[in-house]
Amino acid sequence: MSEPTPEQVDGEESSDKIVIYWEREYSTAFAPERLKLDFMPHRPLLSGMSLNEQRTVAVEGYKVIPDDCGPVRTVGQYGWLIRSPADCKIRRTTDGVKWQAPPILPEERILGYKSFSGTYVDLILNSGYPKLCCGVRFYYPKQVGLMMKDVPNHFYHYPDRTFFVWEGIKTQEYKRTPNMYDWLQDYDAFTANFLLQLTKPTTIKRGDPIGIVIPVMLPKQFSLEELKHPSGT
Repeated sequence: MSEPTPEQVDGEESSDKIVIYWEREYSTAFAPERLKLDFMPHRPLLSGMSLNEQRTVAVEGYKVIPDDCGPVRTVGQYGWLIRSPADCKIRRTTDGVKWQAPPILPEERILGYKSFSGTYVDLILNSGYPKLCCGVRFYYPKQVGLMMKDVPNHFYHYPDRTFFVWEGIKTQEYKRTPNMYDWLQDYDAFTANFLLQLTKPTTIKRGDPIGIVIPVMLPKQFSLEELKHPSGT
């Protein structure tokens, strides 16, 4: 089969990088995109000011908010955003999870795969938790895992959202999705389908942000050790 599309970032060197590939399972799927959450760029950032300038704006009533925190801004631009490929309505009832979602049509199944339910919403066995099938397959090398997680700080960026994403890390030990490419011998594959925790009856529109995918190191690749101070205290 032909090579899938590698993830590339404009303005960055590709040499010495770990390359992760992706392809569509369904023609309706959105391409993964670099996460870029909205902040307030018109605000002066304290990190770019001298100490005297910081004191001046503080006296003038400048209120520090999370947008001013460098790590908060960084995590808002880290990872690849996955969007919903279809309009869906999902709710919990006394009889379990019910949903309205379009079928995955035969002509949409690029790789021939469909969910057990045949629609863009499915259940994990008899768990009672809905799974949104986003139709994006990733191929990643054995030295990394891929973390599926909620949009960071979604309570700030999407305060009206009525669901959470169950987070997890895909590793080489989890082999449920076939790698169909012989030239990717050291790669494993998985599909970015997100398990949802509903807080209220939920309506998801095609193109809505669902969750993100982030490459992570595996536990066997690092250790945590206490740094002993020379003083012994």
